[in-house]
Amino acid sequence: MTERINPGAFVFDNSVLSQDEITLASALAAELGHTKRSVHGDGKFADIKWFQVDLKPDTPFCRKILDHLGVSSPELLVFYYLEPGARIHPHRDLTGATLNNRLRFHVPVVTNREVDFRVSGERVRMAPGELWCLDTSYVHSVENGGDESRVHIVVECDINDTIRSKIPSNARAKLHNVRYAAILVSSFAKAVVRNSIADPAYFKAQMGMVAKFVGWRILKRRKPE
Repeated sequence: MTERINPGAFVFDNSVLSQDEITLASALAAELGHTKRSVHGDGKFADIKWFQVDLKPDTPFCRKILDHLGVSSPELLVFYYLEPGARIHPHRDLTGATLNNRLRFHVPVVTNREVDFRVSGERVRMAPGELWCLDTSYVHSVENGGDESRVHIVVECDINDTIRSKIPSNARAKLHNVRYAAILVSSFAKAVVRNSIADPAYFKAQMGMVAKFVGWRILKRRKPE
């Protein structure tokens, strides 16, 4: 019987990094830990213990991942650190979504059995060295119930031919994109009505995200090489 694939999160390659490369990445993550910054800056969710450190594409293990994806210059290449006890609530994102012609990829470096990562309500267990594809338009959440930081290498990039050949392109996926587009329109309308008055700072951040979406998807603006 064929195992059912979660269209929002699936293994792109089950061993993109060797154990030696995972060890090197783990050591670098520990070394750079003092430079990490909040993923949300000083915004609404700044108190979540979720941090990032930028990585360079020419770092050997990063280049190996990027070459595997057929990508030269990703929009995002970072270590993501999720501290013990941190929880990111169920949500959808605009970036990293198929509808926006881009996806997000995770390679676990340090993890533990108490990490509860869910996509579309299903628990996803990511092991060190695996390359996972995440479509963030699906509802996803994560909680680190362990006693050590969870560290992932995270890449966000445009969908190219190499990536497109491995992602679902069936009626279920197409229906999801239609539903997601409707959700975006509804959410935008609610944000305009509610946050423009109740939370102007958050509204401004949301509009900035919309502007980026227009640049990415309509005006075809991309990160400079």
